[in-house]
Amino acid sequence: MAEVAPIGGLDGAVAVVTGGASGIGAACCGLLEASGASVVVVDRAGEPAVDVTDRAALDRLAAGLGQVDVLINAAGVLTENKPVDELSAEDFRRNFEVNVLGIVSCCQAFASLLRASRGAVVNVASQAALVSLPQQAAYTASKGAVAALTRSLAIDWADRGVRVNAVAPGFTVTPMTEAFFENETFTRAATGRIPLGRLLRADEIAAAIVFLASPLASAITGVVLPVDGGWTAGEPALPW
Repeated sequence: MAEVAPIGGLDGAVAVVTGGASGIGAACCGLLEASGASVVVVDRAGEPAVDVTDRAALDRLAAGLGQVDVLINAAGVLTENKPVDELSAEDFRRNFEVNVLGIVSCCQAFASLLRASRGAVVNVASQAALVSLPQQAAYTASKGAVAALTRSLAIDWADRGVRVNAVAPGFTVTPMTEAFFENETFTRAATGRIPLGRLLRADEIAAAIVFLASPLASAITGVVLPVDGGWTAGEPALPW
């Protein structure tokens, strides 16, 4: 499969990527750098380590930057899958703390810099924000909140020239999800339900994210874009 080509219009841009040390976030960092942007990684495993739930640390980081053109909110967690009646308040709290409030904190911390550059924000939601998956109520609810938050931010910041969009990835192989795909029965069922008939790669999700962050998407804001191999379009086939 062909490698993803650099995205135009980002030469000299400064991009902040949360969750940039691995998975989709790391793929975004690689594509941004290949496209000529400078990247600042915000990650608990980064150098220095910064947690998106630590607003004071985010504010310190923002104070040391003179420019931010792009903010990609890719940091996220997925707690243990359980039936909804077995979920604890802590399951919901942890998903919302990172997946939703982490985005809010980052957007607030870098708001003035993004407004100054008339920049772009891209949030990572999930196909679970659009269609429910079994035993993922806490995660699904948090990603649905990301989709709704994206629309609200797009409306609130449009008059300052800041675009805000989200992608909703489908089943993508990353360090956070690879354990699921070690189960051959699960993987066979998932790929059979995806119209394109395969799992997705992190670099394919990154391509959509970086496109939305670039000037090529200058007229797009408030969109939650599924990048899911057709999962949310419907069933790939019916038995006859």
